[in-house]
Amino acid sequence: MKKKSNWRTILATLIMVLPFVLGFGSMTDVMAATAVPAEQLVTIHKLQYDSLPGNPTQNTGDEMDFSGKPLAGAVFTAYDVTAVYWAAYDKAEGNDGLKTAAAEAAVRALTNDDLGKGTAFPETNADGIASLPLATKVEVGVDEEGKPIMRNAIYLFKETKSPAGVVQSKSADFILGLPVYNEGTDNAKDEVHVYPKNEVKAVTFGFTKYGVDETGSVKDENGKDRTLNDAAFVLKDTVTGGYYSLKNGQFDATEEEAKNNPITSKDGGMVSVEDLVLKPGTYEFYEVNSTVSTDGSEEAEYHYGKNPVVIVTVDENMNVTYDYYNIDGKMTDETKGQATGAEAYNYKVPAPTKDANDKDVDVDQEIIFTITQQIPTDIADYTQFQLVDDFDDSLELLSTVGEIEGQLTEFGGKVTVDGSKFTVDFDMDLLKANAGKTITFEVKMSVKKGVELATDINNEVTFDNNFDDQSAKDSVKTYGKKFLKIDADSKNPLANAEFHVLNPEGKLLGMITKEDGTKVQAWGAEGDAGFEATVLKSNAQGEFEVSGLAKTNDKGAIIYYELKEIKAPEGYALAQNTFKFVADDGTATLKINNKHKGSLPSTGGKGIVAFVAVGVVAIAGAGLYFMKGRKHIEG
Repeated sequence: MKKKSNWRTILATLIMVLPFVLGFGSMTDVMAATAVPAEQLVTIHKLQYDSLPGNPTQNTGDEMDFSGKPLAGAVFTAYDVTAVYWAAYDKAEGNDGLKTAAAEAAVRALTNDDLGKGTAFPETNADGIASLPLATKVEVGVDEEGKPIMRNAIYLFKETKSPAGVVQSKSADFILGLPVYNEGTDNAKDEVHVYPKNEVKAVTFGFTKYGVDETGSVKDENGKDRTLNDAAFVLKDTVTGGYYSLKNGQFDATEEEAKNNPITSKDGGMVSVEDLVLKPGTYEFYEVNSTVSTDGSEEAEYHYGKNPVVIVTVDENMNVTYDYYNIDGKMTDETKGQATGAEAYNYKVPAPTKDANDKDVDVDQEIIFTITQQIPTDIADYTQFQLVDDFDDSLELLSTVGEIEGQLTEFGGKVTVDGSKFTVDFDMDLLKANAGKTITFEVKMSVKKGVELATDINNEVTFDNNFDDQSAKDSVKTYGKKFLKIDADSKNPLANAEFHVLNPEGKLLGMITKEDGTKVQAWGAEGDAGFEATVLKSNAQGEFEVSGLAKTNDKGAIIYYELKEIKAPEGYALAQNTFKFVADDGTATLKINNKHKGSLPSTGGKGIVAFVAVGVVAIAGAGLYFMKGRKHIEG
């Protein structure tokens, strides 16, 4: 059932276009004897108003001034309803007015299927005008003698194509009866002018842009809404596929052109497109960048997807409604009002974390890396979710696939290993069911032998997703020490000296054979099962070194190691004391002295120096005595 206001509109329209609606019945009798043209030119003058006139002027069929602006782009179709009209008219009882009302009601009750194919007028031009000749008489049957019964033509006009911005509920159908005569005469008009009117309404699209942090909150540290400025959007007409152009206000731009001159969010995160004159339909806002600022603050990366952030529906009455994803990731149509009716959210992609339980390590020491990754609160928008762990070639993965997957069953984690990289894939349905939770798991690794000393050995994890990849890494280091074995007196290098390395607990550096037969560096004691102490041996240049040692303990304190000589070079005494050292980057060399066997150390007294001095004096005296004796004999 139509509203009363619509009936008023229809009646008003009829008054404006039909001075000739009443008296259709009498026209048949009074004008029957008068010759009429077979056709009359009907000219439509389409007018637009911000609001339809409250007291419309009666249409006379002549050219008139209704003060409205011409409206281009409208198409009217005239449907021949002559037979239906006159059948209802003839059947009705009462005076002409009652019979006419009954006939009009019968016409308006016709459906589109009942109407069949009509006669379409040209699209109204820039002056709002479209013309077409229509027959003035229509055969409605035959009489008893088989002669055709001709009646005045009756047409139902429908606006079958409306220009943009038209409030279609106020675009009432109208009925036109032909022929139309000049007032007070039996002369048919050469041209019949009708003035259908439209209310044209401009609309505004608007929404507010918010930023959501990793915790799922739109509030900043001060408790205020985190609105985003400088987010860029394009607006698409889903019917035509065209994009809105800021240059001319039309939907005639390509996607690329719209991206090059996008709609942006202003202060307070406001996105607004005003004074849109549109056709009913669906319009979509797509975001085209993710670098935005928070009310003028430092720029930050927020992700956006391929789906429309806000969907706007414009109905036939130019009413605007919005559909959008709320902060919980659920589609909603709740609005705050037309100008700022919707909300749109940008989310930061949560970054993973990676932390080693010890960053200053021995070679082959078991290191535990803890990896965390928050499941985004807007996980429903994600189509890709992987954790890719890329570790240095100097690291060895100790954890098995089963050990890692066993920690991730809640999220359907599946692990694949490829060289120095492993990837974890997840069940997207399980992730969506756990939105906002944090994935945490541990991975065991160790540093391989032969690594460069005092150099970061990196282990990086990347959250690979369809928005903005995020990474985190941690690194470990290992150290060592270079030594030089020399003669304590001559400082010449000594080969074939052998040493053990001890840690502060007195354990020896060595190798342990694992169950699978592999050997790893470890600290132990002679006699420990599978343990073999490492022996360092000086080369021909007296050089030897140790590597793969931590420089500090788990509390950050310097570790003091000891070097213990277990075999001296041939002819040299075995050092009785150990040599303390600190692991470093291998650039500083610690000299280790050895004494010949039987040599006595200088203790600070005269020692053998006195004996040597006496011997020298004695030899010198004997020489002088010999020289004097020789001269005496010769003389």
